[in-house]
Amino acid sequence: MKKQVLTLLLSVSFFVATAQTKVFKEVSDDIATQTRGIIQDNSLVGYVIFTRLEKASADSFNYKITLMDENLNDIGTVNFTEIGLDLEGVAFDQDVLCLAYLKSSTQGKVFKNKRQAKQSNLEDDVLIQFLTLNGQIARTNSLPVNLNSTLTTTAGNQWGFNKFQYTGSLKHEVQLQNVSGKGFACFYGDADGCNLVAYDFKGNQLWKKSIDDKQAFALFASKSDIYLLEKEKQKYIEGGGSLTGFNFEDGKSYPKIAMQDKDGRSLTMMNFGTDPVTGNPFICGKIIDTRNGNHLGLVKNYTHAPYDGVYTIDVNGHNKKDLKETFIYWNDGSQKPGISKLGYMSDTKSFTVLSSAFRDYNGNTYFVGSQLIKKVKIGSILASVITAPLIIPPIMILSVGTSKCKLLNANVVKLSSKGTLSLDNTIACANSSFWRSNTDFATVNGGRNFYSLDDPESKSSFVIADDSKNIMIYNVDQKKIVRTIPHKAEGVHTTIGPAKDGHFMVIEYNKKEKYTRLSIESLK
Repeated sequence: MKKQVLTLLLSVSFFVATAQTKVFKEVSDDIATQTRGIIQDNSLVGYVIFTRLEKASADSFNYKITLMDENLNDIGTVNFTEIGLDLEGVAFDQDVLCLAYLKSSTQGKVFKNKRQAKQSNLEDDVLIQFLTLNGQIARTNSLPVNLNSTLTTTAGNQWGFNKFQYTGSLKHEVQLQNVSGKGFACFYGDADGCNLVAYDFKGNQLWKKSIDDKQAFALFASKSDIYLLEKEKQKYIEGGGSLTGFNFEDGKSYPKIAMQDKDGRSLTMMNFGTDPVTGNPFICGKIIDTRNGNHLGLVKNYTHAPYDGVYTIDVNGHNKKDLKETFIYWNDGSQKPGISKLGYMSDTKSFTVLSSAFRDYNGNTYFVGSQLIKKVKIGSILASVITAPLIIPPIMILSVGTSKCKLLNANVVKLSSKGTLSLDNTIACANSSFWRSNTDFATVNGGRNFYSLDDPESKSSFVIADDSKNIMIYNVDQKKIVRTIPHKAEGVHTTIGPAKDGHFMVIEYNKKEKYTRLSIESLK
């Protein structure tokens, strides 16, 4: 995947050192900092630290952009003054850094009285900024937005004076991506509607299209086109989506494709990414059961067959005929004895709550999720039988449920390039306690999370299994955990995140010493 050399970005002193560790000390509450990865072609190639400094006037602030390369080396700064900004998106291509902000003179500002607040000018914008190699802001474009702001009143100081503030937000957050070798695409939605905008590398707006409002959107840029995955408004908890492609040059839209199988069953989206072999977009996820799907929330619902199988769609063109669709069903009994009609896996004696998916370098698609077991609460049933003559006690006992559920390890399920579905392996995770089956799933899950990282050099894929105690790095090809990182040790809380290709970032926060240490480490 082509990547530009960020060490040349902006006219600054050049670093020979390749240190991959950086420590940040906590600073004054008056200084606000946002850190974002610089993304090109869906790969991280550096970092932006956006800092709001002291006020320059009543409505504006001094800002500093600090740039780091993919190894955390400082490579330059840019200083400028502007009305209140929040950094929303970062993209990079052809030696141009594109930044998207939400600009507002009222959001977060405290007014002395209602009259002053009413007299303020409610002008808000999505600001698109283009930085060149020599550290100059080449161009800035403003896109007016309606944040649907409302004036709120909060209690003031001991003298009883109230505080007045405007609160509002975009309806759909800004999404910004580069279109390789062509320019940048930006999507956002406000109270007046949704918009998709394209820019060239000089910051010229090529076109702007109004998009019908939906419940949610996902923007994806391929080698030459832009794709927008839409979820129908308030129609389903999951699924109910469609895919529309746009030509980057002129904004011409291609035929909309419904996200459903041939029988009309809706599809979830677990991943919308780039196939590492073909470079074309692909989508994968679960096939929603018509009867039992979209009734999630409680942990027991995941044992009631909410899904009929899994799918992959390779987007090789703009029309329906250009899609390579693979649908694998277990509800028809074709996956027995490995997977039952209800999605129960015989090898692990559990259901699988699939939550992450990815494509490897051999054309295989992997689905990862927690093992879920369900057991009958014999004590509750016996107690209800014994107290049956009393009427009320058994009702109270049965009202809390007669079953309990627990999360165990993680299942790694493989859909081969030939269309064969199987359990590939398991990843050892910290087991949860038993919970009543009518408990909210988020409570039982306890923040457990799975995602994938790649090493293009070795063409290896890794699963990051993040549970309540540890972070496990699992090598898919070797089928083993290659590293375990505890979340807490010696007063330091550790998390990890994505970094440059083949690496991950370790984030260590020391509350007592008030510092955060970032380090880039290899997946190998």
